[in-house]
Amino acid sequence: MISDTQPNKMGHDVATGIIEFIMDHFTEENEGTYTCQITDGGGKAQSSLVLIGNAFKAALAEADFQRREYIRVKEGPHFSEFLSLQIGDDCSVTLVCKVANLKKESVFHWFREDTEIIPDVKPDLGSGVCKLPIKEFSMKTAGIYKATISDDRGKDMSQINISGKVFDDAINKLSQLAGASAAELVINCTATGIQLQCHMKYYTLEMNITWYNGLNSPTVTRLVVEPVEKDKGKYSIVITDPENSHKRTLDLSGDVYEKAFAEFQKLKCQTGSPNDESLLPSHLLHNWLRHTLRRVVGGLPDVVTIMEKKTLSLTCTVCGDPKPQVSWLKNGSEVEPDDQYVVSLDQGKFASLTIKGVSMEDSGRYTMIVQNKYGGESVDIVVSVYRHGEKIPEAKPTLTPKTIIPPKLPIEIPQPKTQPAPSAAPSTPSPAAPKAALGRGVKSPTPSRRK
Repeated sequence: MISDTQPNKMGHDVATGIIEFIMDHFTEENEGTYTCQITDGGGKAQSSLVLIGNAFKAALAEADFQRREYIRVKEGPHFSEFLSLQIGDDCSVTLVCKVANLKKESVFHWFREDTEIIPDVKPDLGSGVCKLPIKEFSMKTAGIYKATISDDRGKDMSQINISGKVFDDAINKLSQLAGASAAELVINCTATGIQLQCHMKYYTLEMNITWYNGLNSPTVTRLVVEPVEKDKGKYSIVITDPENSHKRTLDLSGDVYEKAFAEFQKLKCQTGSPNDESLLPSHLLHNWLRHTLRRVVGGLPDVVTIMEKKTLSLTCTVCGDPKPQVSWLKNGSEVEPDDQYVVSLDQGKFASLTIKGVSMEDSGRYTMIVQNKYGGESVDIVVSVYRHGEKIPEAKPTLTPKTIIPPKLPIEIPQPKTQPAPSAAPSTPSPAAPKAALGRGVKSPTPSRRK
């Protein structure tokens, strides 16, 4: 028999017929079966509630939560609205929450992965609305974010995990806004090629964006490096979200191509001289200006991340006169071409290293060396291979700066070609001068023209 004494309380509302029994302190000692009996002149009835095992544990957990919630809201500073992620029409990404029951001494803090964040603008505790802008929202900014509010009366905390569905929903919303705002494709010429640009409100690698060329096949870059006749055609960019796709197209042919190609040639000539000519002896400068060292123009990234069993193609454009010698190194050792490692130099200017079916062992630092007798350059690329299902690694480049290779001395200065003198009557031939051995980057002797 349970009595109606403090801290317990019984009640019976005749109007509604509700009978209640309130236990102010519901603890593990209260596990059991509870029965309510009703008796009057017409008879007796009863009803039982079994609070044993899992049923009791669930009731106890709910009681603890409600008690803490009551104390949190009534007795100290607390979150009246917990953390949420908001995407603005301008593609801004912001964490927002609301706090209440504050006083002058209340303190608010932001955290990401338990590391405190010091925002540019302090939280507005006067209005109770606290915002944290997430700049350059991408996979790099994902993680667990927390906010705390505290004073001498107590402390409250709100948490949100920006990953999985929360992150995907945010990227989809950004793709939707960026796609709708995407401008028409425009041309921007540089010294390395013709850039096709699409201006939009926001861009990050996680968005579903694909470039297509005239053959309707995806391309990985918007830069047409060292354009040639076959690069003419229609180019399209497609921004896709779960509901729509947004397509922008540019026809790079006819007068459009001719004007862009002329501008590219102009810029290329303006930047064609080497950056380190001050290091050369003065008597070699004239020859240096007439000929160019073999140099990397563009196309190679600093860092590449790729899933195993895929095919990796490192391709870039090089230029120089005389024609090139291109070699590839992996972790300082020369790459030997085979069925997996394919090295090519197309049309004397498109250098590539293709690795078929990459594995974890293919991770490392790759170096491309481009050189002729006037010098050259070497550039590094860090390749990071990850397994299917793993999180894409944040590959950080630990690269050496682009290296300028000095010319081999002495440099042979080509002489103007002249016609050789008419042949004299046959006579005893004089001993021929020994021929110079031909090697890499050395031209054959040029015969004089006949007069």
